[in-house]
Amino acid sequence: MNKFKIEFKWAIYYTFLGIMWFQLEKYLGFHDTNIANHPVFTNLVFILIFGIYILFLLDKKKNFFKGIMTWQQGLLSGVILAIFAMILTPFALYYSLKYVNPDFFTNMINYSVSKGMKLENAQAMFDITAYMIFATFGTLSFGIIFAALAALLVKTKNK
Repeated sequence: MNKFKIEFKWAIYYTFLGIMWFQLEKYLGFHDTNIANHPVFTNLVFILIFGIYILFLLDKKKNFFKGIMTWQQGLLSGVILAIFAMILTPFALYYSLKYVNPDFFTNMINYSVSKGMKLENAQAMFDITAYMIFATFGTLSFGIIFAALAALLVKTKNK
């Protein structure tokens, strides 16, 4: 487990970022008064998530690989981070939906229906099970993409 200590640490940071972002969305009204702009604003978190991958790989390169890291090593490390983050995602989502904004789904359903979506479709889309599945696999898939891109930037350059 010591081999993956850095990945786990950054998965915790990633998880807290997700919770804090959800709180920020609620605070700024993207869960109610500014709900129309929620899809755009919520996707801005990907910039910060990519930053997490960059900072993680810099940490891994310096403190595990002793300053020399190949793209493959960075990619593999990033995939492990993505797996740890994926495992923690349902817990963060549950916490956010239970304690930060228990009205999130109700607000999203009501807004979607007001914009012409069928109630059944909105309820299916904004359901805790569907949201957890989407968030969990989204965390893994985007994590792999971000790991590959971040590894390109952080790898040791050949001279």
